[in-house]
Order: sequence, then structure tokens, then C-alpha cells
Amino acid sequence: MRKRVAIVGAGPTGLYALQELITSKHPLEIIVFEAEDIAGKGTPYQRGINDPAMLSNIPSIEIPELPMTLVEWLGAQPKKYLSQFESGLNQISERAFYPRVVLGDYFRAQFEMILKRGLGANHEIEIRESAAVVDIVPSDARFGIRLSSDTGLELFDYVIVATGHSFQTAPETSQGFFEAPWPATALRTVPCGEVGVLGTSLSAIDAVVTVAASFGMFTRRADGRLGYVIDQAHESFQATMMSRKGLLPEADFYFPIPYEQPRICTAQAVASRLALGSSGLLDDVFDLFRAELALADPDYARLIRLDTLTVDTFADAYYGVRDQHDPFEWAAINLAEAKRNYAKKHTVAWRYAILITHEIIESAVGSLTADDLARFNRTFKSIFADDYATVPHLSIERLLALHQADRLRIVALGDNSAISSEGLERGAAVKSDKIILRFDTFIDATGQKTQSVEDLPFPSLKERGFVSDALTITRKGNYRRTGGVDVDDHCRPLLAGVKPVRRLYLPAISYLLHKRPFVQGITSAAELGQMVARSIKEDIMRPVRSRRARPPRRRPDVSATAA
Repeated sequence: MRKRVAIVGAGPTGLYALQELITSKHPLEIIVFEAEDIAGKGTPYQRGINDPAMLSNIPSIEIPELPMTLVEWLGAQPKKYLSQFESGLNQISERAFYPRVVLGDYFRAQFEMILKRGLGANHEIEIRESAAVVDIVPSDARFGIRLSSDTGLELFDYVIVATGHSFQTAPETSQGFFEAPWPATALRTVPCGEVGVLGTSLSAIDAVVTVAASFGMFTRRADGRLGYVIDQAHESFQATMMSRKGLLPEADFYFPIPYEQPRICTAQAVASRLALGSSGLLDDVFDLFRAELALADPDYARLIRLDTLTVDTFADAYYGVRDQHDPFEWAAINLAEAKRNYAKKHTVAWRYAILITHEIIESAVGSLTADDLARFNRTFKSIFADDYATVPHLSIERLLALHQADRLRIVALGDNSAISSEGLERGAAVKSDKIILRFDTFIDATGQKTQSVEDLPFPSLKERGFVSDALTITRKGNYRRTGGVDVDDHCRPLLAGVKPVRRLYLPAISYLLHKRPFVQGITSAAELGQMVARSIKEDIMRPVRSRRARPPRRRPDVSATAA
């Protein structure tokens, strides 16, 4: 008898899970539920949700294996398809960056190929689009799926909750106040005036570019530089990007792929330290990281006085050079350097050392004490995100063009700021220790927030205790909530932090960020999808020995809320 597997969500995580599941030697019945009307793309890559001007920050060479590479797929597309985008996509290469919607079209094509392969391998696969799952109901050793159409429960042996990113479908929560930059179609309705964007990452850049494209045009000048020309009717357009430090992300830099292996801060070294327990773990892991960085780039180590730094002070030194420059001046300098290095295929050693250790460092985060987790989040975490979340060169060019046209500025808010729309007919006011800013339109573009049990849209799992808040041990031995849902190494929800729920998997990014802060992007989606699918295949092979464990009556005591 075929085991029935439900995949809830058909974005990249569901895509890679399906690709792995169809390699099962046991024929499966797989049903994919997708809330959107087109499966296989994912929220960050859907048309309508994303504007064609919004760029992805992953090139073809970094996308984990699918039936075709992105370069191969683009090479097979007709000129009519390629010409609909601003750049014409006429320079196709494995390291180039493309609009998000292009990746969505690519993923959809791969989804269809995987589906065909799965059917050819004797699996039964059904794709249900416009099928929003509103509840997952435990039923003895199985789980029932209930749709918004209220068609009753449909039982499955395994359920993969691959809902990925989670954003509101109507982000404009009050007049002129957007709690997210998606869907992009909503940003196209923004009236001309003062526009404030919270955040300076690629999501924030995309939001600014999308709005700016409504009021003017980006043009390539004869000297090759990008310019921005405002429409005469929209002279009042002005954009402000805001963040704590007021820094822009850096331009994508050249580095070898696949990653080279660290020599000191290795996975084995961190695993050996993990075996000794949580006490002092963060400082010891930082010592490994510091030694790796010093070995990789001695000149950089001397420049920032690395030997004097701690996990709490490293970020200040890391950002120190940039802090001394105007953000746009630094962006121009950094962009020119990145372009030169790409042309020479030169890798900046210290940048690469940070890049190749970020996932190794992340492996220790789940074992940190609550106090050390707070320290990590407060300072150290940001330098890894800054390093791996560099942005396409075109994104930096667009920001420089807007600034040169006197349409964009950046403001550093500092550590104490507040945002409010109270008493305003439209938009928001932003207050910090030094300034008060008033915007006709305000857009929060700070990205995916960590979500916890109360945010999970499946009431039966919560009511019956099959999901629980993630808890982190403190130095005193009690537990503290730190956000997210508690899962094991296979993304199975944990009962009271100990026993995994068999046959239920939660590789949904927004519920994992608390302990896996870098689990974002296509590579993470592939890792999660493949991992849960392999776990299912292994479980199918395992003899049935006992019934599903019931949720325990008691849970650990919980102290103060999130660190």
C-alpha cells in the first residue's frame, strides 16, 4: 500500500522535497498543496508579488542541483521572453543575477520536469493549486489536511509544512503604512511624495526601486553609468532609507564555488567544542573564528586589531571603516572594487573567510545559552548576514543613480527609534534621539520576522500540543522562550523539547530563524527540503514498532520571554 505524503507549500523547499521524494524505491502518493494559483515558484519569486525590477541575489552557479541549471534554461528561452526585462538578459552567465520573477519561471519549469520524472518512476503525484491549507489535524498515526474550501479532512501518513516565507497579503495596514514590501503591485499604488523605507537590505532596495520606477526611469548613459530621470509630473518624489547604522549592503564579491574548507574554524572543531557543553561556547567558537580570520588575511587582522577583539566588539571593528564614510561614497568605492575583482577573479581573503564559516558558526547557535544567544543576536550575527547578503552590482548602481538625482538619502536611526502612524491621516512618523521624520508613505522592508507557535495557522496542532515554543536553557538551568517552534535535526516538532512528533515536518523558514539565523535563500531551502524528504524515506523503510507518542501533560518551567 502506498504511503501518502502531503507537501504544504510549493516554493523552493517543497520543490527540493519533491525532487528527493521521487527517488524513493517505494511508490508514493504525493499531493502538493499550493495556496497561490501557480505552484512551483515560491513567494519570493511569484509574478505580481514581485516587480520585474526586483533582483534575486543568487546566481545560477549557486543554485543547488535541479533537472536544468538556470543558465541552461535561460539559453533555451525565446528572445521574446528575454526581451521583456530591462536588461534584455542578453549577457547570460553562471554568475549573473536575474530578476526574481525569472527565477520563479525557472523554478516552475523545473517543478514540471520533476513532476514528469516522478510519474515516470511509478509515483502518484497530484498538484492542487489555489488550495490553501487552514488546518492540520492529528488523527492517530496520521494527519488530516483541511482546506479553506472546507471539503473535510483528507488523511496522510506524512506531512511536510513547507510554507517558507510568511507575509500579509494586504500589507497596507493603514493608509500609507506598509508592513511589508510585498506584493509589489501594492507599491505601484504609492502616490508621489515623501517615501520612507525601513531597512537597507536587498528587500529594501527592491522596494525603493519599485516605487522609483513609478515616477521616473533608469537609463544607461553613454559613459556606461546608470542614471535616473524623474518624470516632470513627479518632482515631489523623495525616498529615505533608514536603518540602525545607516549603512548600505556591499556589492557581490568574487569567490570560489564550491566553498573551500576553513583550516581552523572547521565543522569538526566546532562539533568537538559543542560536545563540551554550552557554558562558554560562544566565546570559544569566536576564538576559532578569530584564528581562522587571522590565518586567512593577516593584513586585515592587523588593520582591525583582531587580536584585541571579542565576540562583543568585533562588529564595531568590522563596520568601523564603513562608518567613517558617507554611505553612498562607500557604495561607489566598494562597487568599483568588486567590479575590478570580478574582472581579475580575485577573492578578498577576509570576506571569504567570513563567508565560508557562517554556516559552521550557525551550527553552534542552537546550543548557546539564552544569555549567549542574546549576545550573538546583538552584535556578532549581523556581520555574517552583511557578508553573505551582498547584493547585485545593478542594485548598487540603481541606488547611486537615485542619490545622484537627489531622490534618495540614507538616515542612521541609532539604537533608540520609534515608528508611529497614530494621529496621521496617512503614512508614519519616525522618531530617534536626534531626528523626527514624517513620511507620506512608510514601507517596512526589514524582511522575514521570526514566528512562533501563536503564529502557526494550523489550530489543531496548537490545541493538541503537537507544536511548542522553542526554549533555550539559561545559565541557571531553567528555560526561556527565544522565539520560533521547537524542532529536532529533521525539522520534526518536539514535544516538551524532547520527543519528536513522527511523520510531521516543519521546514518553514520563518519558524526556524530563532536557532538557525542564516537559514534563508535557495541553498537553505534545498537543504531543508532534501533533509525532510530523506527522513521520510528512511522512516518508510523502518519497521513500525509503536504508536505515536501522546503530548506530555507537563512542560519545563519558562522564565521571562524572548531574550
